[in-house]
Amino acid sequence: MILGPVSRYSLVNAKIRSRMAAILPPDTIARCVSARDLSEFYATLSGTVYEPVLSRPEVSLDPRIAERLLIEQEVKWHADLIKDVRDPEKQLVVALLEKYELENLKAALRIREGDRSSDDLKYLIRKNLPHALPYQSIAEARTLDEVLQYLVATPYLLPIRGSLDEYKQKGTLFPVEIAVELDYYRRIKAKIDALGRSDKPIARRLIGLQIDIKNIGWLIRLKFYYNIPSGDLIEYNIPGGYRLTSDRMRHAFAADSIKDVLAIALERSFKPAADIARREEELSKLYLLEIILWDYLVHEAKKTYGGFPFTIGTVLSYLILKRTEIMNLITVLNGKVLKLEKSDIEGHLRTAF
Repeated sequence: MILGPVSRYSLVNAKIRSRMAAILPPDTIARCVSARDLSEFYATLSGTVYEPVLSRPEVSLDPRIAERLLIEQEVKWHADLIKDVRDPEKQLVVALLEKYELENLKAALRIREGDRSSDDLKYLIRKNLPHALPYQSIAEARTLDEVLQYLVATPYLLPIRGSLDEYKQKGTLFPVEIAVELDYYRRIKAKIDALGRSDKPIARRLIGLQIDIKNIGWLIRLKFYYNIPSGDLIEYNIPGGYRLTSDRMRHAFAADSIKDVLAIALERSFKPAADIARREEELSKLYLLEIILWDYLVHEAKKTYGGFPFTIGTVLSYLILKRTEIMNLITVLNGKVLKLEKSDIEGHLRTAF
């Protein structure tokens, strides 16, 4: 039986092990943070896997191009794994690529609504994604009904079509964005459920933790910024969470303050984050909660990566750890653009590994 998983994962495991050897060490990230300006930040990454990205001429003209190119490189590395995995694992890896596409689609829809500038189209990721969506046409569509013609043969058609009435009633993109997000995670859950017996619990844990993080963020935004009634909030709960059960979320929905909501949602499962939530003065720094919760995910990814290598866990752990590295580089990049102090940049970094 042992030959089964070894055979399934031998090629992709070898590729991932090679790439993980190029993960930036903590001292490189520290030198990036200490860089005096953007030029020194780029120079610090010379000789790394990011040099070909950050040495391109357009990067020096527009830091947002640098951010886009970093994410494009992440997408390329992700997409390159697809040919070395088989179904049903392959279907999950492909579906996970859609999260970048989903952000593109939401950005194009916001441009169409007038909430963002049309200049933002040049910062969208366009390579190595599952569907070739015409983002400019979507952004220039006269109505949301017209957008539907550009989504035929994509998984985004049905949820957006189903949210049109609520969109027209409320006059906001909110129901549309919620609909495509919920549909995305339902499809991810279906891909996980199709995995083999040994892979399924690993994927549920690693992806479920990401869903927990998403659900907590949504809980705060929906209850306190979109004024969704507590009785309706459970409808927006993303399925497939790992530690946050529906009962726990329902209990948290009933609380009256952000402090109490977070304390209930995070208690026991995410104790350090719950401790922060209890300190009233920290509630103005909710980004700390996301960072702490992401650190749980990195811990699980590292533990999984260090275990039996021939499982979907190796693939998912790699994707999480590379996402963390890219997020840290983008955090430093934006910190340099905004001329933040070193300590402020460090406070926004995820766990180093």
